[in-house]
Amino acid sequence: MDRIDILGDEYDRYKLFTKDLLDETDDAELQEIVKEAAKELNTPMGLVSLILEQIQFFKAQTGLPEILETSRGTHRDASFCQFVVRDEEIFEVNNATEDQRIPQHVVKEFNIQSYLGVPIKIDNVVIGSLCVLDTKTRNFTQKERQMLYKLSEKVNQRLETLTKSRKQTKLDLTYRTLNPAFSEISDSIRPIQKLIDSGHSNVATIRSFLNIANQFISIKSQNSETIKMSLEAAIEANELIEDRILNIEMNVLNSIDSLDALKNLLSNFSESEITKILISAQDLTRNATKAVGGFPMPDIDDEVIIQAKADLAIALISNCLLIVSAELKEVNSTAGIQLHVNEKNEFIDLEFTSTDLTKEAAHKLFNQLNLLIGTSQRSIVLKEKSNGIIISLKLVNSST
Repeated sequence: MDRIDILGDEYDRYKLFTKDLLDETDDAELQEIVKEAAKELNTPMGLVSLILEQIQFFKAQTGLPEILETSRGTHRDASFCQFVVRDEEIFEVNNATEDQRIPQHVVKEFNIQSYLGVPIKIDNVVIGSLCVLDTKTRNFTQKERQMLYKLSEKVNQRLETLTKSRKQTKLDLTYRTLNPAFSEISDSIRPIQKLIDSGHSNVATIRSFLNIANQFISIKSQNSETIKMSLEAAIEANELIEDRILNIEMNVLNSIDSLDALKNLLSNFSESEITKILISAQDLTRNATKAVGGFPMPDIDDEVIIQAKADLAIALISNCLLIVSAELKEVNSTAGIQLHVNEKNEFIDLEFTSTDLTKEAAHKLFNQLNLLIGTSQRSIVLKEKSNGIIISLKLVNSST
């Protein structure tokens, strides 16, 4: 069989291929990894291959025939690496000429006789393979398979770094674009607070006058019942206005807090106080958590600084609160969300629980948050609980 295409259209994979990732400039770190792979497994060729829509792209390579080195790829359906992506696991060929699973086009043209490839990932999505190739038939040992898997972890970390730098550039641009808008909205909202303060003062003045009038009318019993009823209605109306002003004030303050939280979420700084992160997450999810019983925060030491970037930590905790709130809303629960904080060794543990959160919902929460933080994150660890989750954040003063 000359060509085999077993992947079809997979958008989840394609969307991860950023411009930086597909840059044809040799990446020194990846080049060293493929050279090490070829050396350790004693093969003439090694590759980091990315499986695109039409081709497999060689992000790094060593020992390839000149035509492949120059082209930096082949048609996708003539590749071995597509099978690694399809199965999301190791793929091994010991005698390619006799192996009917694979396309024979490359086998015949370049005399590829044996192959060993392991998955490489970004955000837990398999996007290609770290592989070695030989022009001789051979069997690979378990030790060699383990070695290739170990090297693939280095590839994953490097690919995450390449894509993260691109994402951060976009985030910086987004922040620079939105920051003036946030400032303008804040400037527009703050005068409303002054009007609210003035409203409180006027309501108090009216209330005082109505109280005096009510007392006067009570003393002058000859006054008509109609006047008394009108005065009582005025007092009730004034109380209603006062309640509504208080409600508007709370909404305005919440809006200001949410804007500040959004600015924190989009800002790019590497270290942050855990209290500020939690307050930002609380502000962003206030309506959702309030509907299911609230999210009271315990007292936390203001000097606790974590290694994780503030934007990621805020996004992670906000998503945690939103997911739990949605699950509680599904069962009409108002049990609220509880947070217990425990600082130990080099981490601070944030334990989010709810008495009405099921084990299945907690497992779903764990999986969704794992997708958010990706595979290369070392400063955040998630631990599953029967009625919640523990988010462990590495402290700044701990060893990396």
